[in-house]
Amino acid sequence: MRKISRLLFIFLATLCLELPAFSQQDAQFSHYMFNSMYYNPGYAGLEGNTRFTGIFRKQWLGYSSSSDAPGGTSPTSAVMTASTLLPFFKKSTGAGLNFLYDSKGPINTTELQLSLAYHFKIKTGKLGVGLRSGFRYENLNSNWYNVIDKDDPIYKSLISSPSSQMKADVAAGLYWQTPKYYIGVSASHFTGTKYTYGIDTSIASKLSSHMYATAGYTFNLSGGMIKLTPNAFFQTDTKNYTYLFGAMVTYNDKFYGGISARESVANKEVTQGGSTIANDDIIFLIGMNLMKNKEGTNALRIGYAFDYVTSGTQAKTKTSHEIMLSYVIPSPWLAAKPIVRTPRYRQEEY
Repeated sequence: MRKISRLLFIFLATLCLELPAFSQQDAQFSHYMFNSMYYNPGYAGLEGNTRFTGIFRKQWLGYSSSSDAPGGTSPTSAVMTASTLLPFFKKSTGAGLNFLYDSKGPINTTELQLSLAYHFKIKTGKLGVGLRSGFRYENLNSNWYNVIDKDDPIYKSLISSPSSQMKADVAAGLYWQTPKYYIGVSASHFTGTKYTYGIDTSIASKLSSHMYATAGYTFNLSGGMIKLTPNAFFQTDTKNYTYLFGAMVTYNDKFYGGISARESVANKEVTQGGSTIANDDIIFLIGMNLMKNKEGTNALRIGYAFDYVTSGTQAKTKTSHEIMLSYVIPSPWLAAKPIVRTPRYRQEEY
């Protein structure tokens, strides 16, 4: 545990030095407890199998803009991840793949990134230390803005400039997992990337670093027939903060349900009073695990999340919806090797 504590301390200290103060730009998901591969590259391969996960989220369903701008729609996000254990270094290496599409008004973001993690066996658990790298592509629909002064030089420059840019992106993470609990910390966007779209760099959009922390603990009740898993998730860029706390109940390893509370707090600009604004959600989750595989675990997971906004409902509708689908396949390099027989030693029974 001392080694783990030192690694976590060094990692968090490094993040504090790296994180600037800008608004959060990453997509948010309510299935955070089943989406560790998206948030933390240290999770790659820790399950010991090959898992594919897809999540689709429609935020503030039914939202309609009060203006005629075509980009006045609510955020839509979709993420697909893959995680597998590799045969290298005595099966202590994992790999992962992240694909993200996120649409927020006139800005569409696409990410494609590869993760690699090395696993340290410590007592009953594993510590995954991972790095992730790839590209982040942003497309700006400048004609979607409802502009008051169309002769503004910045707007005219934006209209005539390239509408999309692709930049490199880097993330790192630590993920500690045991049969009972898990703890993870990670950070993304180390490169300090700026999206200028051909205009003055002094007013460019900078991709701020984000830090994530997650934890959960499983209690076995009724002889293991019922499992109770309290969990927590934290996200920040040092200026905006999102907290999630909740619990999941699983029955017979097949059916699960849970509830979480999300609170997002953002610091206002000094010109707006220098105070804070908050947004609160209650999240309800249900799902099931199906299709037992040869290892005795469920290969297919289907989940649904319903968000209800309880405060901060200005300029948005109150409900968001999220669907998750996850599937595990056997890793070809982890399968048992077939028995090879030769005519010389083979005996047939007649």
